[in-house]
Amino acid sequence: MTTSTSVLNKLSQVSLFQELGPAELEEIAQRCTKKTYGPNASIILNQEEENCFYIISSGNVIVKSFDTTMREKVLAYLEPGDFFGEMSAIDSELRSADVVAGNNEVEVLILLQKDFLFILQTYPQVHLALSREFCRRLRLTSSRLSSVSLPASARIAKAMISIANEHGKMTKDGLLLPKLTQTEIGKLSDSPRETVNRALGELRDEGLIIPNELKQTLIPNKEKLEEWIKLKSGVFNPKF
Repeated sequence: MTTSTSVLNKLSQVSLFQELGPAELEEIAQRCTKKTYGPNASIILNQEEENCFYIISSGNVIVKSFDTTMREKVLAYLEPGDFFGEMSAIDSELRSADVVAGNNEVEVLILLQKDFLFILQTYPQVHLALSREFCRRLRLTSSRLSSVSLPASARIAKAMISIANEHGKMTKDGLLLPKLTQTEIGKLSDSPRETVNRALGELRDEGLIIPNELKQTLIPNKEKLEEWIKLKSGVFNPKF
């Protein structure tokens, strides 16, 4: 059975599979099923027992959890080519977070646990790519935890750099962030909306961020913003 070209193209853009050839991608594609979710629909829930692996084909999803006070925390925003569900697909444990669709319809490609494990066992380059992704996510988590003790404005600025590194687009004017509300930024930086509003005003006044007419945010100079964060945190070492 021949798989559609669109599915093969989407799989080829996933970081895990970029070292695979056409025949290998074809085999993986034949093991995938498609599913569509409406805006804001739940895709997987914390404590869910199903252990499938998901690849985002179109749309955007939000990964979130709740702390001990039941306050919602956004862990990540994912877009086409990103994936989720790999931990439970490997260790068969319950899910550790919720994943919901964004404000638009989402299409995902799904691999059953047995098929995902077969791929990891059959293609060592996929296994290595997944290990690298685990390392990258662990570093991001460590960076986020280290931000807890920062002043609010520095913590929010650091969260924006993290968003830019993950999902920003480089333009001639600087690094352009996706459109996010102050509430969403607050969930990423563990800050109330009012604090986010004040911090964004300070960053705008300093010329470190520039909002545009599409409600997106531009970081004209990421290095300068990183230096500002160090200065706010009391760890800035001026160069002479």
